[in-house]
Amino acid sequence: MSFKSVTLLILIGLFIIVSIQNVEKIPLHFLFWSMDISKLLLLLITLIIGILVGLIIPGIWRKSKEEKKIEVK
Repeated sequence: MSFKSVTLLILIGLFIIVSIQNVEKIPLHFLFWSMDISKLLLLLITLIIGILVGLIIPGIWRKSKEEKKIEVK
């Protein structure tokens, strides 16, 4: 098995363990909203937001560096 396959299997296994351990509902209060949400769903939402921010910020950073290079020339 390749390194990627082993890593993927380990990550899937960890995800299953975390899923089983975080099924209870917790209260969520955000600004004016209040709701009950499962811990797992909250973790997934946080993960997705973190990934999106991690993808967007380097793009903005790279764009600003390119603009500065153009201004210098």
